[in-house]
Amino acid sequence: MSDRLRVVVAGAGAIGSVVGGLLAARDHQVLLVGRDPHMAAVARRGLLVTGLFGDRTSTPRVATELARADEPADLVLVSVKSHATEAVATALARWRHAPPLVVSLQNGLGNVETLAAALGSSRVLGARVIFGAVVPAARHAHVTVNARPVAIGPLRADERLQSRAAEIAAALVDAGIPAEAPGSVEALLWEKALYNCGLNPLGALHGLTYGEVVASPELRPVLDAAIDEGFAVARACGIELPWSAAEDFRAYFHATLVPPTAAHSSSMRQDLEAGRRTEVDAIGGAIVRAGARAGVATPVNARLVAAIHDAETARSR
Repeated sequence: MSDRLRVVVAGAGAIGSVVGGLLAARDHQVLLVGRDPHMAAVARRGLLVTGLFGDRTSTPRVATELARADEPADLVLVSVKSHATEAVATALARWRHAPPLVVSLQNGLGNVETLAAALGSSRVLGARVIFGAVVPAARHAHVTVNARPVAIGPLRADERLQSRAAEIAAALVDAGIPAEAPGSVEALLWEKALYNCGLNPLGALHGLTYGEVVASPELRPVLDAAIDEGFAVARACGIELPWSAAEDFRAYFHATLVPPTAAHSSSMRQDLEAGRRTEVDAIGGAIVRAGARAGVATPVNARLVAAIHDAETARSR
């Protein structure tokens, strides 16, 4: 992989714009694929990234259709919503210039597997992304919170893929984004699902930030119960989490993950308030489905998923 990467960002919303914009500011050749009016404004005036990772302006190229991004590239960063992963995987599989490496920068479980099914597991990496960002105006992406470095790696241990992941992580660090390259990201993706499974739906349903959910005496027990269910499912599925019990993870969750992100309003809340489809099926829904396969009951997560679906339906009406 060369020092200057040719990067396509499939899904240039908040996260994709931050990563693509900061890479472009370091002279990587970046093509953002996203929606107008954001893309149109970037084409006219450049992309402004502000917030915790520093303030930078860059001039990446833009497109509004993934088919128009079919060109030689070193790397495709997939940052679409999880319910669009299959469509993106199908589109990338049809490219004349097959991307040698694809990285999922997405929420939820199952995205890496979906991309690997279409493109081959030897070309797909996952990433645990646990910083928050918003697009306050067209051409502007703002980093609001950050809990941990972006962790890029293969789903399961693979020496060659881990070496490639280390190169990408180094490029992100050079661009100002905290990043690392563990040997496997499977447990980290589950860690983030546990982080999100209660916080996101409760914050979305009640219009609260992460910190406000945790501080609520009514919602805190629901949050903790959702996490406990998810932890039990992960253990039943053989996921090698670094905590021996759910209460150990919750202690880490409340002491380490929540404080730096307490002011964050989740993308699920933003989507619900804007009348867009949420990613609940890839987070709590994935835990419910995995629990059913493993014989682990998940009534709290199932109720939260159903409540989000009801809210989506009400908003759409």
